[in-house]
Amino acid sequence: MAVGPANRFQEFRAELRRSEVKWAYTLILPAVLPLLIFTVLPVLGAIGLSFTHFDAFSATMSWIGTGNYREAFDNELFRITIRNTLQFTVGFVPLSLAVGFSAAMLLNRRIRGISFLRGAYYLPVLTSTIAMGIAWMWLFQPQVGLVSLALKLFGVTPKDWLNSPFTAMPAVIGVAVWKAFGGTMLIYLAGLQGIPETYYDAAKVDGAGRWQLLRFITWPLLRPVTFYLFIIGMIDSLQVFDLVMIMTEGGPAFRTTTIVHQIYLNAFKFNQMGYASAMAVVLFVAIAVLTFFNWKFFSSSLEY
Repeated sequence: MAVGPANRFQEFRAELRRSEVKWAYTLILPAVLPLLIFTVLPVLGAIGLSFTHFDAFSATMSWIGTGNYREAFDNELFRITIRNTLQFTVGFVPLSLAVGFSAAMLLNRRIRGISFLRGAYYLPVLTSTIAMGIAWMWLFQPQVGLVSLALKLFGVTPKDWLNSPFTAMPAVIGVAVWKAFGGTMLIYLAGLQGIPETYYDAAKVDGAGRWQLLRFITWPLLRPVTFYLFIIGMIDSLQVFDLVMIMTEGGPAFRTTTIVHQIYLNAFKFNQMGYASAMAVVLFVAIAVLTFFNWKFFSSSLEY
């Protein structure tokens, strides 16, 4: 039975599609394979370890079920780390958004040297967190630190910022905001430059002032940018570790210790890999749930 031209064309299209699918998987394999090896497999391994008591030095492992999770939620220190992590997140995310947005508004203009100013504001993002944390430790030094010396000029008694239970967390939050606001500023700046000038011209013709332009044009059109920065900032702040480790080591009196800080200590100092993995899984689930909640209930109100 002879095959008609239409059937031969359909067979050719099917073969071409199969060939395209094979090439597609082949081309994305170099990108997907490292993700599987260095992200997916470690996550699955951490989930498995969370149900065991694993001694890394003797390489012994015993199944204990949900014992690590019960121990975590019964541990007062773990509840303190959750409180500290949430405190850091609540302080860091709004401040980084506010400072980044304000800087973007100030630098969204055409003046001489504006590129240099934008680069200078962005420079802290490129600075090593370890080096920056050590520098800020000296700046907060109560006797000879520049922060204390500046406060003396205004008649304010210097404080031991990083060793006081009342000022240690605000100090860490302030340094984290200084470190991160340049990236927030850059993204806001890109959003501002994407708003057509015709919107502002039409509003000015109708008599809108600067506050009305900001309230009814700039801010609504930047909601998608703000939503993205909020999600990314929340995820980053829930995983804060490096600044805490360098500046306070979780002190004083556990006032700045965070979940990731305790994961590090339990895994690599106390050799409790299973317990640390359980805390990591709890953090992973918390981040996933909070991200899904924000996306589900707030993304529908965005204007694009």
